[in-house]
This record gives sequence, C-alpha cells and structure tokens, in this order.
Amino acid sequence: MRKSWTFNPSQCGSGRNMASWEVSGGEHATYLVDVSWPLDWQGTNISSVANAVYLVDGNAMFLSATDVTRRQESLRPNKPSTIVVGIGYPLKDSVYGPGRSLDLTPPCDHYTPPDGPDGKPRPEPHGGADRFLSFINHILRPFIATVFPNVSFARTALFGHSYGGLFVLNTLFTNPTSFDTYLVASPSIWWNEKFIMTKVAQFLQGPRQSARPTVRLSYGTWEQYPVRRRGEPLEKYERRVCIAAKRRMADNCNEMYLRLVGSQQLQSVEKREYLDEDHGSVISPALSGAVLHFLDLENEADS
Repeated sequence: MRKSWTFNPSQCGSGRNMASWEVSGGEHATYLVDVSWPLDWQGTNISSVANAVYLVDGNAMFLSATDVTRRQESLRPNKPSTIVVGIGYPLKDSVYGPGRSLDLTPPCDHYTPPDGPDGKPRPEPHGGADRFLSFINHILRPFIATVFPNVSFARTALFGHSYGGLFVLNTLFTNPTSFDTYLVASPSIWWNEKFIMTKVAQFLQGPRQSARPTVRLSYGTWEQYPVRRRGEPLEKYERRVCIAAKRRMADNCNEMYLRLVGSQQLQSVEKREYLDEDHGSVISPALSGAVLHFLDLENEADS
C-alpha cells in the first residue's frame, strides 16, 4: 500500500511566511531575528494595518507565538493582522544562550549573584538591558519597517519570561512609551535583591505619560511552591524548594501587581496565576494567554 504514496521535500508547512536574519554590528552580540507574518499575505510588500508582538528569548518563544497568533487570526478575519518578531541568538544546541543574562538584566550600581542549582552563588554577565532595548528600538524596529514597507503598525507588544519578564518590566519603567502592551511572564523580580523595585517607584512618581500602556503579569502556582517530581531525589527537591522560597515568585508578582494596579501611569493591569505549572511548564499557557490578551485589547478598543 505504501508504494502508492510519494513523499517529496517541501519548503511549505510551518515555515511559510517566515524569515530569519543574523544581525551583528560593532561591539554588540550577534542576534538571530525571526519574523512571521500572516499566511494570507502574498509577500511582505502588502499594504495593510498590522499589530506586532516582539519576544525576547526568541529561540524558545517564536514558533509558539506564531502558532498562537495564526490560530487566532483565523477566528478574527476583520481585525488587523499580527506580525511576530522573535529576538534570540544564533544557537545550534539550545534555545537559551549565555548572552541573555547580560541583555535582559538592568544596569545597577551593586550586584548580588543569583544562586545556581547547587545553592551556591553563580555570577553572570549582567546589566545590558538598556543597550539591548536601544538595539530593539533604534536598529531592529526600523529594519522591520523596511521589511514591510507598506504596513502601518497599529499596536505593539513586548513579551518576556523569567529574565525576559524582568527585561519587560525594566523597559516599562524606564521607557514606557516603547510599546503599547507589556506582557510579563514569571519575571525574575528577585534578581539582585529585587533591584527592579527601585525602578517601580521612579516610574510611579514620574510625569504622567500621554499614552498609557497596558500590563499583564502571569506566573505558575508551582513556581513558589514546587511539588516533588516523579523519581526526583529528595535532596534535589529540597534544594528546589529552598531556591523557590527565596525567589518568592507568587509573592513578588502579587506585590508588583498591587504597586501597579490603579496607577494613573497605566491604562490597565491584569494578573493571571496558572494552576499546577512550574517555571518551565508555565511558558506555554503564559505565552498563549499573553498573545490572546494583546489581541483582545482590539475588541475593547472597538467596544
């Protein structure tokens, strides 16, 4: 029966309407930029109005975000289309590169290294978030505009998880007009003795912005209160419990939410807790929920 079937290599499938670039320049790291656009666009020269979602840790997030966006667009035929931009690194054997600790953490005057899996301090390169944001705003976004020369961008969002969530918060607090929506998943608020909280105060006390962004915070219930994995040695589990207790994901997110909700600097703030999800597993529902939140804001604007 199999002889009646033929299998021919194809460039179609999940790779349709996608493109990638390796981006390098000066003293900056080399980045991998992945871009996807709607399946019904016949090329990138189409004249259209579109939204754009930018994701850090693009190697780990881009394909999932593209899938979610495309599924939803099939249900929203009369709404603006969405372009997805993933910003990562030219990696071959991992979805997380060593450069992320530098790019995604804010500059600071003091530094307390995070604990590694063994519970011992593990210093990392850090403090490059402002420079990374400058690359996104002043190099990457103008380039994306040349890729889609006839597209008028309506709304933009920035998504990040873990250190990426910390980067999104830092962007909100230091350059709030960079994006319309800030999608913050499991942010590393604990980093460097909760240094990001000093930025919150400056943001809330600063001059009111004419354009107020929206914010979505999310995390998993098992991040602060881990459950023991099947077959996990007790000693390893106890180390995870200790680290989770120090990092206080749920408590930190709740404290951040209470600081931000009701602020005149923001249009709205939403918080979502995902049941039975840990720091790794929560990425899928958090990313999907973040994209849906961003797309649903279009409906609120129309109502």
